[in-house]
Amino acid sequence: MKKYITILLVTLIMIVGLLGITNPGFKQPYRLFDNVEGKLTHNYYIFSVYLRNEGYNLSDNKKYRIYKRYIGIALNFYEISPLKVEQE
Repeated sequence: MKKYITILLVTLIMIVGLLGITNPGFKQPYRLFDNVEGKLTHNYYIFSVYLRNEGYNLSDNKKYRIYKRYIGIALNFYEISPLKVEQE
């Protein structure tokens, strides 16, 4: 039983280390999405959260600006829930 726990622990540490090295925020925190720049909002060791700087959309009632957000993990970007900011 102790042998399996050691193998599981070593495997988990190696996966976390690999994800940390391949985090897009680790190598290029400012240049993202080909030629369009993005803003790094949160940089964790395993993944990063980005806000893409290409403008914004207004919500249906025009009270909120809606920005697109992406999560970067293992050198790939995935779109996550948008960010709503109240318009001034």
